[in-house]
Amino acid sequence: MSLDIRNQLIVLIVGACLFMPFLGRVHLFDWDEINFAEAGREMIVSGNYLQVHINYEPFWEKPPLFFWLQALSMRVFGINEFGARFVNALCGVLTLLIVYRIGRKLFDRTMGLLWALAFLGSFLPHLFFKSGIIDPVFNLFIFLGIYFFGAALGKVESKQRSPGFLWSGVCIGLATLTKGPVAFLVMALCAISYSICLRRKVRITVKEIAVFFGALCLVSGLWYGLETLLHGPWFITEFIKYQIRLFKTGDAGHGRPFYFHFVILLFGCFPASFLAIRSFFMPLKGPGEQSDFTRWMKTLFWVVLILFSIVKTKTVLYSSLCYFPITYLAALHMHAVIKRSIGWNKAHTFSLAAFGGFVALIIAAFPIVMMHKEIITPLIADKFAVACLQRPIHWSYHESLIGIGYAAVLALSVGLLLRKKYASGFASLFLSSALCLQLFMIDMVPKMEKIAGGGPIEFYQCLKGKNCYACSLFRTYADLFYFGKMPGINPRDHDREWLLSGPIDKPAFFVCRIDKAPEYRGKYDLHELKDEYGFVYFRRDAVLK
Repeated sequence: MSLDIRNQLIVLIVGACLFMPFLGRVHLFDWDEINFAEAGREMIVSGNYLQVHINYEPFWEKPPLFFWLQALSMRVFGINEFGARFVNALCGVLTLLIVYRIGRKLFDRTMGLLWALAFLGSFLPHLFFKSGIIDPVFNLFIFLGIYFFGAALGKVESKQRSPGFLWSGVCIGLATLTKGPVAFLVMALCAISYSICLRRKVRITVKEIAVFFGALCLVSGLWYGLETLLHGPWFITEFIKYQIRLFKTGDAGHGRPFYFHFVILLFGCFPASFLAIRSFFMPLKGPGEQSDFTRWMKTLFWVVLILFSIVKTKTVLYSSLCYFPITYLAALHMHAVIKRSIGWNKAHTFSLAAFGGFVALIIAAFPIVMMHKEIITPLIADKFAVACLQRPIHWSYHESLIGIGYAAVLALSVGLLLRKKYASGFASLFLSSALCLQLFMIDMVPKMEKIAGGGPIEFYQCLKGKNCYACSLFRTYADLFYFGKMPGINPRDHDREWLLSGPIDKPAFFVCRIDKAPEYRGKYDLHELKDEYGFVYFRRDAVLK
């Protein structure tokens, strides 16, 4: 077995071992995880795979490709958390393999391993591949579209360029089917910005443009075209309206300051983000293929960061495409240090140690704080949060060992870097972060999720299969997914007001947050069942005819 094949197998095995186990250990999180899983579940239940529905009503915010993949996964693994998250876990393994192969092709095997390692062991990039959200798949398609486009531009002979433009169009088309035309917008802005940075015109023929757009339109048109033919332009019209609203206004409580994504990427992508900073200021050297790709990655980073900083709606997800350039630039820095083409700056050692130590301290202190909640509850003004914290969850001092262990390995990494054992130091740094995240997800996150919203989910699960209605009186999709709502015989069963005051034909159960309970107590013929850990549960009996 060649060394390269062995490295690829190692990347696949390590990625599978860290991304796939325990995917079903914690309930799906609101809103996006449950929202998307519910769309896939309703495809399975209704048999309608052409249109996306939530609560069996048309859902125009997203195209269907990711939901098709989730539906396929849930058909294999069951309608559960593992089935909803498996798509991204598999995407994570493939992403590690892809960045290894690109890094090896452009530089060498060391660069490939470093890039995969940076992806595997950075906080948010690692966690995203354990989720059930759209963005990991969407981002991979856009990245591949830009990679193939850039690689094609770097070719000299025309016959060598066309396949690159073809595959670029296919990938951007798949990205468009995953989350919408913003994929092409990002691609176009990157191409324009790249041309400006290059300070000369990018040579591309009409035929090559036709190949790119032909592939993009053919792939995306497989669904957009068919949907328009069968149901008219309603989806595209509503989708465009929704995107304009996201651009102009802060949607769903996600209006945040301009610098939001800068902060999220710097601290959320640790350790890669700290190591990537120096690469932004390193001159572009080496063969043209290497410097061109580095230019593309820097361009991608700034386009995404600026674009989604301008957009009024800001969530952590929107800047996640930056994970590719951040991890690449971090790997580029580490590669140059290992190859001794640049010196290691000790300031990086201390910055890594300082922030890593801070994170380790938080992880170590968290279970201790949760064991002594009486210390923090007087400091919390939110009545709902205080009530949620009263849920009896067993915490142990032993759980602090996760943070303590991370601090110990971090200290080992720092020691190796100070002794100029760079390869071992970088490997230790990122692998310790990956293992810490794995243990944190296995042990602490399920408990945190139970505190935040485990009660309502358990309530919906108890009602599943019973002849009744279940409805949340706060924004969530958990009542749909965990109750397993089936297509209703009554066309008004999605109407909250009808369930509260209309002539319902079977019992209806409701859950609301404790701070909103006064709006419902003593009203709508509701019978209060219990008031427990931040949530109040009601029942309304059927109206006799």
